[in-house]
Amino acid sequence: MEARLDPEAILREGSRRGLSELEVVVISTERVTASIVSGEIKPVLFSARTTYGLRAAIGRRVAGISVGDLGTSLEEALRDLERAVRSSPEDPYWQGFPPKIDRGVRSETYSKPFDYLEPNKAVELAKLVVDSAVERGRVVGADKTTVMEGLVELARVNIRVANTNGVDVSERCSLFGAYGSVKSVFGGTESTYDFSLWSRKIAEEELVKRVVEAVDYTTMFRNPATPESGVYPVVLAPRVTAEVLMAAFIPAVSGLNIVEGRSPLKGRIGAPVLNEKVTIRDDPTLPLHYGSRSFDDEGVGVYSKTVFDRGVFATPLTNYYVSRRLNMESTGNGFRALPGSSTVPTPTNVVLEKGSGGLEEFTRELKRGIVVYSTIGSWMSNFVSGQAYFTVTHGLLVDGGRVRPVKSFVVAGNIYEWLGGKLVEVGSDAEVNANYVTPSLYIAEAKVSGG
Repeated sequence: MEARLDPEAILREGSRRGLSELEVVVISTERVTASIVSGEIKPVLFSARTTYGLRAAIGRRVAGISVGDLGTSLEEALRDLERAVRSSPEDPYWQGFPPKIDRGVRSETYSKPFDYLEPNKAVELAKLVVDSAVERGRVVGADKTTVMEGLVELARVNIRVANTNGVDVSERCSLFGAYGSVKSVFGGTESTYDFSLWSRKIAEEELVKRVVEAVDYTTMFRNPATPESGVYPVVLAPRVTAEVLMAAFIPAVSGLNIVEGRSPLKGRIGAPVLNEKVTIRDDPTLPLHYGSRSFDDEGVGVYSKTVFDRGVFATPLTNYYVSRRLNMESTGNGFRALPGSSTVPTPTNVVLEKGSGGLEEFTRELKRGIVVYSTIGSWMSNFVSGQAYFTVTHGLLVDGGRVRPVKSFVVAGNIYEWLGGKLVEVGSDAEVNANYVTPSLYIAEAKVSGG
């Protein structure tokens, strides 16, 4: 779309063409990326792009399109949008785009060092990753330690949302991301572990900590076995807690899944659902956290809210559309996959409140059980039924005081039981993983399918 066009011009022209309502989302992103392959830092990539999301309604017919900044004219974009709207079926629940809803929250979403988005900084951070891994490998006695693949990303993003109902808000966000896979060799035996870090600030100390931890884990998880199948007490490390909640549980608190009958929480608002040790918040106000925002993708102001209060389901997450269907105010959780797509209720920062103890304490308490450090396949969980499912890539089997590494087995169970009657304790060792702040979980029993 032509760079000179602004939301005001789009809204005016859309109204002139007979669109009864119109919404414009403008996302401008500048990004520098340094990748790591087999310990070598590759040339830095820089990109800058502005994308427009246009959504419109004619009566109860609603549709949207996404348009890049590569030359599409306003006339072409609005013609395509109008065609999409007129060919869409009517939505009987449609009640319009949101009005201005400002809750006075101004979250800290931008870190000043991003004023200078220098390629050299990405290289410096990538080198920090490589050097930290190699040095730690020497300390733990590895023959060789290598960052096999990795990435460091720095970005600044400007977001603007405007509509014909009076919404016009904008926000600047920064983004720091790093992830990678570390491999250590010990006498011909290879061991790997992954690390990741996502934030709105450049967190160098935390990055080094996670790289060092990954190297330490390559030592801990050498020569793993596969445990026997059975029912075991299970302890989940903080990052695994986040993965399980993300896949098997949090989608159920979406108001959209509730009104459409896909959530087991339908009809449960105000009812005790989980163990009273479980309190979960959705908090977009955490300073410089990955999910922090001042408004959602519809321009609705955000606020911190308790989703589960000592086990009681307190509030679902909603966008404006779902809030109208539930006859409640939007919680400011309407976010999009693409600028021109409809919003869906999505969490900002999910916070599982701390309890007592932690990974080390829970491990010591086990007489015979499994400790899970990392997994794959948690996406195979089913939030509709509450079935949690994942394959363990790095774990420990505790048996009568003996601890040994294990992998390649499946852990399964019902998330409502794990967070309910089978929950022994929520840890106090909270860790930030992307937009989840979660501690360890100690679960009385889960099904293990191994050797």
